[in-house]
Amino acid sequence: MIIADQPPKDPVGEAIAEAAPDLLASKAGHAWPRMLVLAILAGVFIAFGSIASLVAQAGMGDGGAVQILAGAAFSVGLMLVMVVGAELFTGNTLMVLPMVTGDLAVGRMLGAWAMVWTGNFIGSLLAALLFWGAGGLVDGVADAAISLADGKLDKTPIATFCSGILANVLVCLAVWMAMAAPSIVAKLLVILGPVTIFVAAGLEHSIANMSILPLGWLADPLAAPDLANGLSNLAFSTLGNIVGGASLALAIAYGHSIVGKPGSARKA
Repeated sequence: MIIADQPPKDPVGEAIAEAAPDLLASKAGHAWPRMLVLAILAGVFIAFGSIASLVAQAGMGDGGAVQILAGAAFSVGLMLVMVVGAELFTGNTLMVLPMVTGDLAVGRMLGAWAMVWTGNFIGSLLAALLFWGAGGLVDGVADAAISLADGKLDKTPIATFCSGILANVLVCLAVWMAMAAPSIVAKLLVILGPVTIFVAAGLEHSIANMSILPLGWLADPLAAPDLANGLSNLAFSTLGNIVGGASLALAIAYGHSIVGKPGSARKA
């Protein structure tokens, strides 16, 4: 009698926390040119999510159900990042964990962050410009882009910072679960919920904003782009994203005795 192989068991809890330092440290080991290319791709993919979210909102009003739909549409961007293996700055804030455990040098982590943030910016801007050039910013899509960008720029720096913390807790929850998922289907499923929540709640994701703000400006060519507020938004959302992602990684690792407790597998 032939017994079929058992499907791989989905890792949860401590199993993910045990694997995370090595998985995250390995991401920082790419050669710089390859890391930049993967980061540009991630910027493009997240911009695809931004575009999908705008299309979902076009002509639909501001109801909660519309925001849930927009969040689900946006989640496709992170799905592409995780399945392809592109490099996303916000997910890479989790690299604080291998830095603390001694698996990753702080200089390498900071260099990877800078390279990936820059590549994400290039890819996001490129995708926004191409979508504008393709004639996609018309009618309800243009209205949604303008409204979304204006709403982000109306926030105070402290609101943007706090929103960035919450946004990246949710995004990094999706990344944390997806990076250890044994199948593509599992990766897609664990990404959908957290990303839908962060978009529906209107939280601030620095890399998403790298495409959303230019799309809003390009959709309203008669208005001068508010570059000062745009840079402020990116700065404070980036800082909030770092705090949110790093705090999540360290909290989960501490809770599962990966760092900071007597007898833990790794010592800070």
